[in-house]
Amino acid sequence: MNPDFDRIFGLVDPDVALSIATIPVLVALIGGHAIAQTLQELGTMSEELFRGDRLPHLDFPPNS
Repeated sequence: MNPDFDRIFGLVDPDVALSIATIPVLVALIGGHAIAQTLQELGTMSEELFRGDRLPHLDFPPNS
């Protein structure tokens, strides 16, 4: 049996390649969760900013 048969491109053991590929996937998942949470909080803050009770009252002339 050829010892290079169990290697990816003849260079890396599949177990090592899987271990190395796991790190970016975990970083992407955690980063995506953090970005989603930040965007949700930003949306909530913008809703609070534009609520009607905090906007100034504008006096319009009465309709004639």
